[in-house]
Amino acid sequence: MTDREFPSSPRLSHGTEQLRPGYGSRHPGLDALLSSRTPVAVDRVVWGGDLELDVAAYPAPAPLPSALVTSVRCIVRVGDRIVVCQTPDGPQHVWPGGRRETGEAYRATARREVYEETGWLIDEQDLRALGFLHLRFVLPRPDDHPYPHPDFLQLIYTAPAHRHAANHSTWTDIEGWEQGHRLLTQAELHAAGLQAIQRAFLDILPAPGP
Repeated sequence: MTDREFPSSPRLSHGTEQLRPGYGSRHPGLDALLSSRTPVAVDRVVWGGDLELDVAAYPAPAPLPSALVTSVRCIVRVGDRIVVCQTPDGPQHVWPGGRRETGEAYRATARREVYEETGWLIDEQDLRALGFLHLRFVLPRPDDHPYPHPDFLQLIYTAPAHRHAANHSTWTDIEGWEQGHRLLTQAELHAAGLQAIQRAFLDILPAPGP
Protein backbone atom coordinates (compact mmCIF):
# COMPACT_ATOMS: atom_id res chain seq x y z
CA MET A 1 0.00 0.00 0.00
CA THR A 2 1.19 3.48 -0.78
CA ASP A 3 -0.19 6.97 -0.48
CA ARG A 4 0.89 7.91 -4.00
CA GLU A 5 -0.83 7.49 -7.35
CA PHE A 6 0.32 4.81 -9.78
CA PRO A 7 2.87 5.92 -12.40
CA SER A 8 1.67 6.60 -15.92
CA SER A 9 1.54 3.58 -18.22
CA PRO A 10 3.48 3.70 -21.50
CA ARG A 11 1.62 3.86 -24.80
CA LEU A 12 1.22 0.38 -26.24
CA SER A 13 0.30 -1.03 -29.64
CA HIS A 14 -2.07 -3.95 -30.19
CA GLY A 15 -0.98 -6.03 -33.18
CA THR A 16 -0.08 -3.62 -35.95
CA GLU A 17 -2.72 -1.02 -35.05
CA GLN A 18 -2.56 1.78 -32.49
CA LEU A 19 -5.54 1.51 -30.14
CA ARG A 20 -7.77 4.44 -29.29
CA PRO A 21 -6.95 6.19 -26.00
CA GLY A 22 -7.93 4.15 -22.98
CA TYR A 23 -7.63 0.81 -24.78
CA GLY A 24 -4.00 -0.20 -24.41
CA SER A 25 -2.81 3.33 -23.67
CA ARG A 26 -3.52 5.79 -20.89
CA HIS A 27 -6.53 7.99 -21.66
CA PRO A 28 -5.54 11.71 -21.77
CA GLY A 29 -8.65 12.54 -19.74
CA LEU A 30 -7.30 10.40 -16.92
CA ASP A 31 -4.11 12.42 -16.63
CA ALA A 32 -6.18 15.61 -16.46
CA LEU A 33 -8.41 14.06 -13.78
CA LEU A 34 -5.60 12.82 -11.55
CA SER A 35 -3.00 15.55 -11.99
CA SER A 36 -4.31 17.65 -9.10
CA ARG A 37 -5.63 14.83 -6.90
CA THR A 38 -4.02 12.50 -4.39
CA PRO A 39 -5.62 9.17 -3.47
CA VAL A 40 -6.65 8.69 0.14
CA ALA A 41 -5.89 4.96 0.00
CA VAL A 42 -4.39 2.43 -2.41
CA ASP A 43 -4.82 -1.35 -2.30
CA ARG A 44 -3.97 -4.28 -4.54
CA VAL A 45 -6.94 -6.57 -5.13
CA VAL A 46 -7.40 -9.91 -6.86
CA TRP A 47 -10.48 -10.68 -8.94
CA GLY A 48 -11.51 -14.20 -9.87
CA GLY A 49 -8.53 -15.78 -8.13
CA ASP A 50 -5.78 -14.54 -10.46
CA LEU A 51 -6.59 -11.09 -11.91
CA GLU A 52 -4.54 -8.48 -10.06
CA LEU A 53 -5.44 -4.80 -10.01
CA ASP A 54 -4.14 -1.75 -8.19
CA VAL A 55 -7.00 0.36 -6.86
CA ALA A 56 -6.82 3.98 -5.67
CA ALA A 57 -9.64 5.64 -3.72
CA TYR A 58 -10.62 9.26 -4.36
CA PRO A 59 -13.47 10.08 -1.94
CA ALA A 60 -14.50 13.37 -3.52
CA PRO A 61 -16.89 13.93 -6.46
CA ALA A 62 -15.27 14.88 -9.77
CA PRO A 63 -16.23 15.03 -13.46
CA LEU A 64 -15.04 11.73 -14.95
CA PRO A 65 -14.21 10.76 -18.55
CA SER A 66 -17.30 8.72 -19.38
CA ALA A 67 -15.41 6.33 -21.64
CA LEU A 68 -13.45 5.04 -18.64
CA VAL A 69 -16.39 4.61 -16.23
CA THR A 70 -17.09 0.92 -16.65
CA SER A 71 -19.05 0.33 -13.42
CA VAL A 72 -21.11 2.16 -10.82
CA ARG A 73 -21.24 1.19 -7.14
CA CYS A 74 -23.33 2.30 -4.19
CA ILE A 75 -22.94 2.20 -0.42
CA VAL A 76 -26.47 1.43 0.76
CA ARG A 77 -27.78 2.55 4.14
CA VAL A 78 -30.72 0.86 5.84
CA GLY A 79 -31.48 3.07 8.82
CA ASP A 80 -28.25 3.26 10.83
CA ARG A 81 -26.81 0.12 9.21
CA ILE A 82 -24.93 -0.50 5.95
CA VAL A 83 -25.34 -3.32 3.42
CA VAL A 84 -22.24 -5.56 3.35
CA CYS A 85 -21.98 -8.09 0.50
CA GLN A 86 -20.08 -11.39 0.37
CA THR A 87 -18.38 -12.51 -2.87
CA PRO A 88 -17.56 -16.09 -3.85
CA ASP A 89 -13.79 -15.47 -3.73
CA GLY A 90 -13.90 -14.39 -0.09
CA PRO A 91 -13.70 -10.62 0.45
CA GLN A 92 -16.71 -8.74 1.78
CA HIS A 93 -17.49 -5.28 0.49
CA VAL A 94 -19.83 -2.35 1.08
CA TRP A 95 -20.55 -1.30 -2.49
CA PRO A 96 -22.89 -3.47 -4.55
CA GLY A 97 -22.80 -2.44 -8.19
CA GLY A 98 -21.64 -3.47 -11.62
CA ARG A 99 -21.16 -2.65 -15.27
CA ARG A 100 -23.12 0.00 -17.10
CA GLU A 101 -25.40 -1.16 -19.86
CA THR A 102 -25.22 0.58 -23.23
CA GLY A 103 -26.68 4.07 -22.98
CA GLU A 104 -27.50 3.68 -19.29
CA ALA A 105 -27.18 6.70 -17.00
CA TYR A 106 -24.96 6.36 -13.93
CA ARG A 107 -27.83 6.64 -11.46
CA ALA A 108 -29.90 4.09 -13.34
CA THR A 109 -26.98 1.66 -13.18
CA ALA A 110 -26.65 2.16 -9.43
CA ARG A 111 -30.35 1.57 -8.81
CA ARG A 112 -30.50 -1.51 -11.04
CA GLU A 113 -27.34 -3.12 -9.68
CA VAL A 114 -28.29 -2.58 -6.04
CA TYR A 115 -31.61 -4.29 -6.69
CA GLU A 116 -30.09 -7.19 -8.66
CA GLU A 117 -27.37 -7.94 -6.12
CA THR A 118 -29.15 -7.24 -2.85
CA GLY A 119 -32.88 -6.78 -3.47
CA TRP A 120 -32.85 -3.38 -1.74
CA LEU A 121 -34.77 -0.63 -3.50
CA ILE A 122 -33.27 2.85 -3.77
CA ASP A 123 -34.53 5.99 -5.50
CA GLU A 124 -32.32 7.68 -8.08
CA GLN A 125 -33.01 11.13 -6.62
CA ASP A 126 -31.56 9.95 -3.28
CA LEU A 127 -28.20 8.99 -4.76
CA ARG A 128 -25.28 11.13 -3.61
CA ALA A 129 -21.91 10.96 -5.37
CA LEU A 130 -19.03 10.21 -2.98
CA GLY A 131 -16.12 9.98 -5.40
CA PHE A 132 -14.48 7.34 -7.55
CA LEU A 133 -12.05 4.45 -7.75
CA HIS A 134 -9.16 4.37 -10.21
CA LEU A 135 -8.32 0.78 -11.12
CA ARG A 136 -5.31 -0.37 -13.11
CA PHE A 137 -4.58 -3.87 -14.35
CA VAL A 138 -1.19 -5.18 -13.27
CA LEU A 139 -0.74 -7.46 -16.29
CA PRO A 140 -0.76 -6.55 -20.02
CA ARG A 141 -4.04 -6.35 -21.89
CA PRO A 142 -5.31 -9.72 -23.20
CA ASP A 143 -6.11 -9.86 -26.92
CA ASP A 144 -9.82 -10.46 -26.30
CA HIS A 145 -10.32 -7.85 -23.55
CA PRO A 146 -13.23 -5.58 -24.66
CA TYR A 147 -12.98 -2.99 -21.86
CA PRO A 148 -10.66 -0.05 -21.17
CA HIS A 149 -7.11 -1.11 -20.25
CA PRO A 150 -4.86 -0.62 -18.33
CA ASP A 151 -6.89 2.04 -16.48
CA PHE A 152 -10.60 2.32 -15.76
CA LEU A 153 -12.87 4.04 -13.25
CA GLN A 154 -15.76 3.14 -10.98
CA LEU A 155 -18.15 5.79 -9.71
CA ILE A 156 -19.16 5.52 -6.04
CA TYR A 157 -22.54 6.68 -4.73
CA THR A 158 -24.40 6.34 -1.47
CA ALA A 159 -28.16 6.17 -0.96
CA PRO A 160 -30.69 5.09 1.66
CA ALA A 161 -32.83 2.03 0.97
CA HIS A 162 -36.43 2.38 2.07
CA ARG A 163 -37.64 -1.16 1.53
CA HIS A 164 -36.67 -4.59 0.24
CA ALA A 165 -38.21 -6.42 -2.70
CA ALA A 166 -38.58 -9.64 -0.68
CA ASN A 167 -36.71 -10.96 2.38
CA HIS A 168 -33.22 -9.49 2.54
CA SER A 169 -31.84 -12.40 4.58
CA THR A 170 -32.64 -14.91 1.82
CA TRP A 171 -32.15 -12.76 -1.30
CA THR A 172 -30.07 -14.32 -4.08
CA ASP A 173 -28.13 -12.17 -6.55
CA ILE A 174 -30.06 -12.28 -9.83
CA GLU A 175 -26.81 -12.82 -11.76
CA GLY A 176 -25.42 -15.25 -9.18
CA TRP A 177 -22.27 -13.38 -8.14
CA GLU A 178 -22.91 -12.05 -4.63
CA GLN A 179 -23.32 -14.90 -2.16
CA GLY A 180 -25.48 -12.89 0.21
CA HIS A 181 -25.39 -9.76 2.33
CA ARG A 182 -25.89 -8.59 5.89
CA LEU A 183 -26.52 -5.30 7.66
CA LEU A 184 -23.81 -3.88 9.91
CA THR A 185 -23.51 -0.71 11.97
CA GLN A 186 -20.56 1.64 11.49
CA ALA A 187 -19.03 0.30 14.71
CA GLU A 188 -19.32 -3.27 13.46
CA LEU A 189 -17.79 -2.27 10.12
CA HIS A 190 -14.70 -0.85 11.83
CA ALA A 191 -14.11 -4.31 13.33
CA ALA A 192 -14.76 -6.14 10.04
CA GLY A 193 -11.29 -5.73 8.55
CA LEU A 194 -12.39 -3.92 5.39
CA GLN A 195 -9.81 -2.73 2.89
CA ALA A 196 -8.49 0.82 3.16
CA ILE A 197 -10.15 1.79 -0.13
CA GLN A 198 -13.55 0.95 1.38
CA ARG A 199 -12.86 2.69 4.69
CA ALA A 200 -11.93 5.85 2.77
CA PHE A 201 -15.54 6.17 1.59
CA LEU A 202 -17.16 4.98 4.81
CA ASP A 203 -15.34 7.74 6.66
CA ILE A 204 -17.11 10.45 4.62
CA LEU A 205 -20.63 9.04 4.68
CA PRO A 206 -23.24 11.62 5.62
CA ALA A 207 -25.16 11.00 8.82
CA PRO A 208 -28.30 8.88 8.31
CA GLY A 209 -31.52 10.79 7.88
CA PRO A 210 -34.45 10.63 10.30
